[in-house]
Amino acid sequence: MEKKKRVLSLGTVAMDVILETRELPKEDGFGFIDSEKLLPGGSAANLSVALASYGVEAYQAGKIGDDKYGDEFRRTLVEDGVCDRFLVTKPGGLTLHTFIITAPGGKHCIIANLGDSVLDLQPEELPEDILDEIDVFYTDMFSSRASIYLGRLAKKKGIPVVYNMQCIPSFMNACGVTMEEIEEMISLSTIVSGGREGYFEITGEVDYHKGVEKFLKKYSVPQGVICTAGDEGALWYDAEESIYRDAYTVEAIDTTGAGDCFLAGFIYAYFCKGMDRYGAIEFASASAALKCMQKALEQELL
Repeated sequence: MEKKKRVLSLGTVAMDVILETRELPKEDGFGFIDSEKLLPGGSAANLSVALASYGVEAYQAGKIGDDKYGDEFRRTLVEDGVCDRFLVTKPGGLTLHTFIITAPGGKHCIIANLGDSVLDLQPEELPEDILDEIDVFYTDMFSSRASIYLGRLAKKKGIPVVYNMQCIPSFMNACGVTMEEIEEMISLSTIVSGGREGYFEITGEVDYHKGVEKFLKKYSVPQGVICTAGDEGALWYDAEESIYRDAYTVEAIDTTGAGDCFLAGFIYAYFCKGMDRYGAIEFASASAALKCMQKALEQELL
């Protein structure tokens, strides 16, 4: 029997308050809530849950508070098949939680309360053997010190590092993460993935194709750079070639978490199953499309 691959995910762990509406309210406007639900979320946790659904041994690292959000997050994470062994609880802490407003057609917006825990994980709070038998390390730089620590350790051990530039550098800076830290994380990465705005902010290129190319020339990421561009598809650019994949044409019900499912599908296909680049980006795109066809409440069906 084939041994399951193990992926360690460190980053955004949150509880999401999902508010379903008929239309996103405009400035100074009003709207009606059709339903209100509390769900576990955060890009790192979404990725872990999706990987677990693919049969990968997913380990979640991060920091939560001992509040009602943290308790519920840990409970549901384990219920979804993710190991919480490396999830640290801060006594008296406030767990990151978000308010996600959704509307028909996949429209949504997110308002976050960072709390005082998610950015506070320190390297010394993690066990020395945390990377033993881990096959892939993923991070979105929440928390930065712990991410860099594990990135250095993973690179030394020859473990692939996937850095998801989930938030643009200016937002990360507002969270206390410096550009120098981001650049060190890039230097430790095997693959970097991000959205159009991140590459634009770093390179100044409006055309994300040119932005990705310029980014790769500046940072020389070993196995290349991925740009997820929503309904425009995804681009994977490395030193030898660029691969573009159109997004699948689907009726989008809820796009929340689609990017996380893309990366989960990519890690599973490329690092866990050994697919070639074309097969991996195809599988990742299909993973994202499937998520877009489902409401957040149905995400566990992926």
